[in-house]
Amino acid sequence: MNPLAPARILVVDDADFNREVMTRILEREGYRVETAADGAEALQKLCETPFDMVLLDVMMPGVDGLQVIRTMHDDEGLKHLPVIMLSALSEQETVLKCIQLGAQDYLSKPINQQLLKARISACLEKKRSHDLEREYTRRVESMGAQLQLVNERLRQANQIKTRFLATAAHDLRNPLGGILLMADRICEEAEQGRVGEAALGQAVRIHDMVQRMIQIINSVLDSAVQEMGEVNLTFEMTNVGDLVHRVVQENETYADSKGIRLIYLETFAAECWGQMDQLRISQAMDNLVNNAIKYSPFGSTVRVELGLRIVDGQDRVHIEVRDQGPGLNPEDMEQVFGPFQRLSARPTGGEYSTGLGLSIVKQMVELHGGWVWVESGPGQGAAFIVELPLRDEVATGSTQT
Repeated sequence: MNPLAPARILVVDDADFNREVMTRILEREGYRVETAADGAEALQKLCETPFDMVLLDVMMPGVDGLQVIRTMHDDEGLKHLPVIMLSALSEQETVLKCIQLGAQDYLSKPINQQLLKARISACLEKKRSHDLEREYTRRVESMGAQLQLVNERLRQANQIKTRFLATAAHDLRNPLGGILLMADRICEEAEQGRVGEAALGQAVRIHDMVQRMIQIINSVLDSAVQEMGEVNLTFEMTNVGDLVHRVVQENETYADSKGIRLIYLETFAAECWGQMDQLRISQAMDNLVNNAIKYSPFGSTVRVELGLRIVDGQDRVHIEVRDQGPGLNPEDMEQVFGPFQRLSARPTGGEYSTGLGLSIVKQMVELHGGWVWVESGPGQGAAFIVELPLRDEVATGSTQT
């Protein structure tokens, strides 16, 4: 219904006089009026012309008002069209049936003009509201469909980007591996006295830079692979205590370079056996321990504690990595596990950070059905906590994302 155009009303009555009177009254009110002498003619016009409302006589020869209402009720295009029934007092039972089938109102004959105008105005206002609601719903659905299309295109574009990153990262590792091998050979030759101290120092710096680049590339590759949903897990019975202890030992040299005391404590570690992908859990724990050292002040302490918990009858291994760094502010806490997030804290030794490490930790832990969270505050250090369920068997469907 166009709110700027006069409403179009169909008057249906078998009496010529009634049609003429109704037409004059409604046209003086600014409405466009068409008439029908019986129900059959009315239904034909309703199919041919869009109307905003119908004034429908109940008793007519042939197709009467009740039959018209029934037909309109079964037609999706007509069932919401407002209808006011025109009836004699003796026809109230039929009018009730019409109301039950969808007629909005009724007027008793002889028709009161003021009441007629008021009822028509109310019905048309209700129709305008209904039309606006339907148009709004249609637009929302159209926008939703367009948004789904845009999201699908973005998903495809993101998948292409992710595959490109994965390919590029994979291809970069090979030449870097060659550079790393050459740097190691220079170091070996320096030990044998074949090259001088200056060359040895440069080789060590090259070695460290390449190792850092490989670490960054591996992080990007891991993130890309996870985005594509292609993380395959290889489960095997694992003692998580031994695994975490090994990760701590591998980070001792890094901790020593910053004068950081790296402590490992364990309780009931011998009981912490479960089905794990050792490579992925080692990677997650290495990221946590490495991060703690990276953001801790020189000469501070990093504690790694492991123990056994039983929650709701389920055995879990509880791992806590606690540092004495600057801690996390409320904004950091909201985005700490997001990919490529740079938090307010900065590495204390000038180390490089991709912002991917904690995101990878979260993904790896959750792939094992576990949980990871952080407890921290500004100036209070940070404690990253991981809990992994200890299962004797691999959970169905958990080997691939």
